[in-house]
Amino acid sequence: MKKKSIVKKLFDVDCLKTFYYRLRLQLPRNSIFIYHQSNVSVDKKAILRIEKGKLIINDSWFGGRARRYKSELRLDHDATLICQGNFSLYQGASIYVAPNAKLVLKGNGFLNTNSTLNCFNYIEIGEGANISDNVCITDSDNHYIDDKKDKMSAPIIIYNNVWIGMNVTILKGVTIGEGAIVGAGSVVTKDVPAGCVAVGNPAKVIKEISSWS
Repeated sequence: MKKKSIVKKLFDVDCLKTFYYRLRLQLPRNSIFIYHQSNVSVDKKAILRIEKGKLIINDSWFGGRARRYKSELRLDHDATLICQGNFSLYQGASIYVAPNAKLVLKGNGFLNTNSTLNCFNYIEIGEGANISDNVCITDSDNHYIDDKKDKMSAPIIIYNNVWIGMNVTILKGVTIGEGAIVGAGSVVTKDVPAGCVAVGNPAKVIKEISSWS
C-alpha cells in the first residue's frame, strides 16, 4: 500500500476507538476498523471474536470521512459475536446482540446502508451473503402472543452466497438456503430453499436458479 493510501486510511478511521477495542478485547492486529460516526458498546462480559479477516464498522462505498448516517455495534452482557472472515457494516447499518445470544458472521459479506440485525437468540450469516439497504433481520417478536403459546424467539440461518434485496424483513425461525435470492420488499416468514428466488409478503418461491453474480 502506498504511503498516501495509508495516511488517508488512518485519517478516515477513528483510530482511538479502533485501538481501544482492539487492545481491550485482545483482538488480532488489523482485525477491526471503526470509522468515524460509529457507536460501539461491548459489555465487559460479552465476547467479540474475530478469527480471520477484519470487521469494519461504518464502512462506505465512497471515499472520504463524510458519513450521512451512524453505524452501531452493541453487545450486551454474555452476548457473543464471532466473525470468521471479512465483514462490513456500511454507513447506518447496526448490529445488536442481546444477553446470552450468539451471532456468527462467516465472512466475505456485508450489511448495507441503514440495515439492522437484532439477535436475541441465534443468527448465522453465511459466507458471501450480500444484505442490501434497509433490511431488517430479527430472530424475536419481542412480545408473546396468545399467552405464550408461540415461542418469542427462534434462530435464523442464512447460508452462503445469499442475496437479500432492499427493504426486506426476515423474521424468526427462518432458514434461507445457499445461493437463494430474496426480492426487494419481501417479508420472509418461512424457509427459502437453496437456489431459489422468493418474493412477496409473505415471501414465496417464484423460480429456481443455478447461480447469480
